[in-house]
Amino acid sequence: MSGGAMSAANSVPPQPLPQEVPMEATAGKSAPKKRGRGRPPKVKQAKQEKITDTMKVEKKPKRKIDRFKGTPESELLLRTLPDHLSPNLDIVIIGINPGLMAAYVGHHYPGPGNHLWKCLYMSRLIDRPMTAMDDFKLINNGIGFTNVVERTTPGSKDLSRKEMMEGAKILVGKLQKYQPRIAAFNGKSIYDAFSSVFFGKKLKKDFMFGQQPDLVPGTTTRIFVMPSSSARCAQFPRAQDKVQFYLRLKRLRNELKGIQEDRDIEETDYSFDLIKAIEDAKRTKVKQEKGLDTDTCGGAHVHVDTPTAPGVAPGVAPGVAAAGEAPQPNWDLGVFPPMDFVDHIPDITSQ
Repeated sequence: MSGGAMSAANSVPPQPLPQEVPMEATAGKSAPKKRGRGRPPKVKQAKQEKITDTMKVEKKPKRKIDRFKGTPESELLLRTLPDHLSPNLDIVIIGINPGLMAAYVGHHYPGPGNHLWKCLYMSRLIDRPMTAMDDFKLINNGIGFTNVVERTTPGSKDLSRKEMMEGAKILVGKLQKYQPRIAAFNGKSIYDAFSSVFFGKKLKKDFMFGQQPDLVPGTTTRIFVMPSSSARCAQFPRAQDKVQFYLRLKRLRNELKGIQEDRDIEETDYSFDLIKAIEDAKRTKVKQEKGLDTDTCGGAHVHVDTPTAPGVAPGVAPGVAAAGEAPQPNWDLGVFPPMDFVDHIPDITSQ
């Protein structure tokens, strides 16, 4: 080795040896965590945007049916219904208060789903089919109309208990003045308010419809309670479920007037079968979906093979019009036409 190389090697300082780090210096540092067994943690992924998130979808407005032909509800709430009363009537039918439709047409029980007019004819309390437009004519049949509360509301639930109590007192004054043979309450809730005021008792859960043991205070007027004629009556939802009470009402009227009972129509034992009613409703719905002929009012079905009645063209069922003719109901054979809601709203704007 040359002398220059030896001097360069001797000029490099020696490197220090690595010293051991004491255990105390590393005690403060955390040891690496061991991953436990099991499923790996879920990684949150960014939510993918949908095309519809950036698009502004406009909802179609619900179609509103103009039930009152432009008449505002605020105006209807100010209207009232006239009573149809006269001395010594056979029956006074008592409602709770006018609804919006009754206030609009100015007649009692005009709703297309109301069963009162149908039951009156089916029980033969009236001798021919009538509608709400004929309510004032029923005085000729010995039947009148009034309400407990005069004020018009969208529903009976809008009435206060105080209004019902005060209306019951006004009602008794009317019945004492006109002295009808029977006061027929069209609904249990109406009689409940009446009974609370004058007899000091509320109706029990096992209350029975029909003639009641008490008389109207200060009169000889019998009290008869019927199920509500509304189609919303859950206990008796169909007209044929309610007609039995109209038959009883007719029988009571005949007894008070000394009229011999008509044996052509007799009351039979009745029990409401909810399961059967549900099954009937399902069958009717299936027929309607298949386009078969059904009666939306719950009356008899119209079939082409129905026997020909006098004055009906051969091959045409009673209640079904021939080609080019308007349909005519055949009430005597139990055929009732479907009641379309809009068609039964009269136009009173020009009156």
